[in-house]
Amino acid sequence: MASLSAAALARAPRAVEPGHLVYAARCAACHGRNFEGDEDAPALVGVRFEAKWRGQAARLRDKIGRSMPQDDPGSLSPAQASDVTALILAANRMPLPPRTPGARSDGSEAM
Repeated sequence: MASLSAAALARAPRAVEPGHLVYAARCAACHGRNFEGDEDAPALVGVRFEAKWRGQAARLRDKIGRSMPQDDPGSLSPAQASDVTALILAANRMPLPPRTPGARSDGSEAM
């Protein structure tokens, strides 16, 4: 499992901690520890990302939930997709969407 770099963690507030583990385990291998992407996976930070996704948090979450990770599309729970979306938005200093009450990254419901 790739861990996120200190620079990536510094960009993300404490509220998005649940997304760190999911991103490190399921996303960082392709999109990079610093969200930088590579020739096969787009960067998840920067001007191009922001131009495409600013104001589109729900659309981004839906895309992540439906088509990621590329080697196992649709395998993330709705809460995991939301947590990763929040992490990516925070890394771009974009506003975070409201959290679904009771949702947890492991897919269970809070009591």
